[in-house]
Amino acid sequence: MATDPAGLPQRSLLGFFAHPGTLEDYLQLTESTVQNSERRSVLYHNLHSLYSYFTDAELRKHYQGATVLVDGMPVIWLMQLLRIPVTRAHRLTYVDFIMPLMQLARDRDWTVFHVGQNADIQSRAMDIVREQCPGVNLTGHDGYFDQTPMSAESLAVIDEMNASNAKIVLIGFGAPKQEAWLYAHRHLINAPIVFTCGACMEYVAGAVKTPPRWMGRLGLEWSFRLLENPRRFAFRYLVEPVLLGAILLKNGMGMLISNKRA
Repeated sequence: MATDPAGLPQRSLLGFFAHPGTLEDYLQLTESTVQNSERRSVLYHNLHSLYSYFTDAELRKHYQGATVLVDGMPVIWLMQLLRIPVTRAHRLTYVDFIMPLMQLARDRDWTVFHVGQNADIQSRAMDIVREQCPGVNLTGHDGYFDQTPMSAESLAVIDEMNASNAKIVLIGFGAPKQEAWLYAHRHLINAPIVFTCGACMEYVAGAVKTPPRWMGRLGLEWSFRLLENPRRFAFRYLVEPVLLGAILLKNGMGMLISNKRA
């Protein structure tokens, strides 16, 4: 079993890997990374990202060398099915993570830089974070710029990011754009730790309704989102899991055959 440099175990199964950890584990990871001036990129896996991971070779490359938190209860259930010692506490969604992360940054006097969403949503989200976490140093740039690798606009955003002396960077373009942009530019970003956070700030701003937390604990957030926006999420929640199941079954059978031959 491989181990992340900060001590989080890397769990490899059925062709993918992740570093499941609790809220406290990832706060500790953030603190140790910043305090030790390390360089770390934190991505995430849920069923949608796993489907993209297996169907997009370029995206798989973007995950290499990253720390990967588990953002979906079905991934936890899959790990449990394969007897990996994880619990519901190892599922970490940004709805639950964002405010403790902001509180940590405030308490340590670290600047946080968020890039993503449109300017209005980002501004509303930042105002709410500042209201709920007084004293946090939070700044950022919207996600509406040329995200082409090494474009002039991308480089300008990174210059702004570095000028802020941010210790934590949050990138919220949605998958797979955020992973691709981070992969192309991580060597230019000075912040010790960078998180891809998807639509996190849309939830904070109230632009997207947050499912009740009991639904998250039971792994039912998908049904809330599907009912809220069936056109956007029908394929993701009704078709992708079936296709992903077939991929995982194929991978499992392949590994079983290989083990028998060995």
